[in-house]
Amino acid sequence: MNLRLIFLLAIVILPLAVYADQGRTFELDFKVKDQYNLLLKKSDRVLFGYGGFNHTIIADEIKANTTEIDIFLFLEKGLHTPDYQFLGKGYDIRLDFDRDGKKEMGIRLLKNNLVDGTTNILFEKLDAWDDNIKLSPDFTRENKTKTNKSNIKLTPYLIGGMVVAVLILIVLFFYYYSKRKGVYF
Repeated sequence: MNLRLIFLLAIVILPLAVYADQGRTFELDFKVKDQYNLLLKKSDRVLFGYGGFNHTIIADEIKANTTEIDIFLFLEKGLHTPDYQFLGKGYDIRLDFDRDGKKEMGIRLLKNNLVDGTTNILFEKLDAWDDNIKLSPDFTRENKTKTNKSNIKLTPYLIGGMVVAVLILIVLFFYYYSKRKGVYF
């Protein structure tokens, strides 16, 4: 078969084979209720605010006795890696947003239904929850590491060494391919 035809078919068929379920979004307002008992499917998202920042939790993998959730805290801080947690029966996760040692929110797995592909999770605010708190961006670990800038300086010797290394690689590249005259792919 012609290579162009195969490439064209791949471009047309590949987007049809990709399926990404966006899921539903549940917005929680802990000023209205102290707890929310939700039935979530894979890719469903829970969105809530605390301390002037938005936070989200996504239901990822639902198994017989565990549910994997992806926790994204401080969404306004930009893109960052989520905290992957596993909820199991009999255990709950408690979140401490302001890092004072007192937990503000609890997340507990109640049950999973593999037939429906749902997980029943309880989200509740705990005693340390403060509706009027305004968190500083400095509470996040990423911001603290960014303020500690390293003192690595690019010395002339380091820059010269990098330039020499790149030149050697270029010379080796051209030398290798000049020896292969007459070989075509």
